[in-house]
Amino acid sequence: MSLVYNHYQLRCCIYNPAKFCSVICLSGNLPPLFLTSYFLAVASMNSQTTVKLGKRLSQLENMLEQSYSIIWDCCCDHGLLGMSLLHKKLADKVVFVDILAHQMALLEQDLQRRFPADKPNWQVICQDVKELKIPQVESQLFVIAGVGGDKTVEFIDSLCEALPGMPFDLLICSVQGNYPVREALIRHGFSMKGEEIVYENKRFYEAIYVTKKPGPIITATGSSMWDWLNPDHQNYWQKILGHYRKKALADPLRFRSIVDDYESLLASANITAEVMPIFKEPNQG
Repeated sequence: MSLVYNHYQLRCCIYNPAKFCSVICLSGNLPPLFLTSYFLAVASMNSQTTVKLGKRLSQLENMLEQSYSIIWDCCCDHGLLGMSLLHKKLADKVVFVDILAHQMALLEQDLQRRFPADKPNWQVICQDVKELKIPQVESQLFVIAGVGGDKTVEFIDSLCEALPGMPFDLLICSVQGNYPVREALIRHGFSMKGEEIVYENKRFYEAIYVTKKPGPIITATGSSMWDWLNPDHQNYWQKILGHYRKKALADPLRFRSIVDDYESLLASANITAEVMPIFKEPNQG
């Protein structure tokens, strides 16, 4: 049986393994030229769509426990995480959202090059997250990364207002202000799916994966993410505590309770100053 496949048919086989299997069944033995063309095409498509992520974005991606109907990559900038999730088929559709018009135009060109299709499973929206028209469907994930704590809280509030009573997940990695971010998640009734401390380019981040469905409680200071024998975690704790101690000097009514929360982490971890000298109070010398 003689089989001749054009470029379009080859692409159909690449994106549809079932189609490829049917071709094998029909032909019995595929011509070597077809097999060579097929696997070269697969390798070419993979090289075009594969996205290299840094430590922080890789950690966020690795935390995901399921696929989704829609993933919203909010404040996506270059869209690296969203493209990687698209490549790994972790959503039926990935929506890239940012307010930077020039950047979004470049991103759309990149997506067209990496993921060409008559009906693409991605969309680019140049708009503020707070103004999004979000469909009332389940199995949605919103990724909020690369913005400050105050802006992250605004996005959490607006998403909860847009989807009242609808379960959805958040994957958050704000630049700073994780305590108020966690307070907002607690206030809106989210539960914890996973949390990790990430150290990248001399900066600390908290990767927080939560859901609107019932589950483990969220704490304002984090709980399972802490590894007290890890020097990076020790340094991060000390940095946060020093930050809020300074703020408590100027406004004790607002910040003293936050200092108490972070100090209580030591008691819950049974870590002593003798074991970890880095945990000594400043006035202990």
